[in-house]
Amino acid sequence: MQTATDLQIRQLPPEEWPRLLAFEPFASGGIPPAEHWRILVAEEAGQIVGFTCLYTAVHFEPIWIDPSHRHQPGLFAELWRASKTILDEYGVQLLFVQVPDTLPQQKRLVERFGFVAAPGQLYIGEVEKVGV
Repeated sequence: MQTATDLQIRQLPPEEWPRLLAFEPFASGGIPPAEHWRILVAEEAGQIVGFTCLYTAVHFEPIWIDPSHRHQPGLFAELWRASKTILDEYGVQLLFVQVPDTLPQQKRLVERFGFVAAPGQLYIGEVEKVGV
């Protein structure tokens, strides 16, 4: 029977990240940028038996336009282009937006610009309260 004491938990240094190419999402997506990621592994006898990742995620929110300007053609597009300039400057390739269920018009807006609904359910946790 295996015990938790047989496992070593450690932060994997970036030079060892190619070991993760055997696992998804790295097998299909490649190695992420080290400046934005930290990867923790569980190892047994030098073999990775589990991992979790912490990474910087960019929110594109909140999105707000005054009611008197909500149907002004191009306003959101201009805000997006200015935002994209900043994203490009920092090399951001993925971002997300959380659209409240109560704002179906905002859902249609972001979908028109190419955002897609993510699979699964978003969960949030206050660090001090999770696992207590």
